[in-house]
Amino acid sequence: MPSFITETWLRQTFGLAHGSEVALPNGCKFTPSASQLLSERKIRIQYTTDENRVFAEQEAAEEIDAAVLRVNPLTGGNRRPLNNCVLCNNHVEQKTELLTLLDDKQLVPKTHPRIGLRGKLDTLIAHTIVVQTQFEPEKKHPLLHQSLADLRSYMGKVLRSEVTEEPLLPISMGEMDAETLHAVSHQPLKYLGHDHLVPELSHGKNVALINLLRAVVREAELDAVRTFVNDSYLLTRGDIVQGLNRLSSALYVLMLMTFVSESTTSKSKDKVRLL
Repeated sequence: MPSFITETWLRQTFGLAHGSEVALPNGCKFTPSASQLLSERKIRIQYTTDENRVFAEQEAAEEIDAAVLRVNPLTGGNRRPLNNCVLCNNHVEQKTELLTLLDDKQLVPKTHPRIGLRGKLDTLIAHTIVVQTQFEPEKKHPLLHQSLADLRSYMGKVLRSEVTEEPLLPISMGEMDAETLHAVSHQPLKYLGHDHLVPELSHGKNVALINLLRAVVREAELDAVRTFVNDSYLLTRGDIVQGLNRLSSALYVLMLMTFVSESTTSKSKDKVRLL
């Protein structure tokens, strides 16, 4: 970790998609250009200590120094949950193993559909982190490293949006916004020079790993539909369902970009050997 966080270091370490999130040591300092980059892209910062405690982003406050305000790493809140049980309509001092928090007010059974969806999102994030470890160091796979950092950040935003019930913002990956990702995923031949891809063994490990993430996202999308569809077959959280749909499109685009890039590199090496 450099003594000052620079714009170059941020770009090399994170994807830095608009509205994404980065984790940095508490008390770190930024160069002016780094601060401007984070501000312009509205990137959320979580500060961590050596004890793995998480703090809110440093912001101006009238009476509270936000830099020393410990918060929930998912929601960003610092209030103790009310623990109102939906089964008995009473406050619960000691929750049983049957119950878990739906939000900062209510306890629900762990069989609640929204809790099931959170489990699927947890699984997705866990798989993504495992895949990220396969693309280190970032100098060897910069595209995968940075793009997956953006998408991992967005997965956290999906989970946070579901828990807090705040609207989910559109996805982005690098310089590609949601509209661009959707277009490229539907017309890859036009934008990437390669038609649609049905993954197979010959495409290699990297394509297979990204496709695994895409498949888990599709499962999460179906869970979200089952969770948020009402009796009139209308979605109460269409933003989350659409966000997961666009996330699978982003992973498909990344899979195609990886295949095209690796195929080009392989052909270049073969050409050199022939020469």
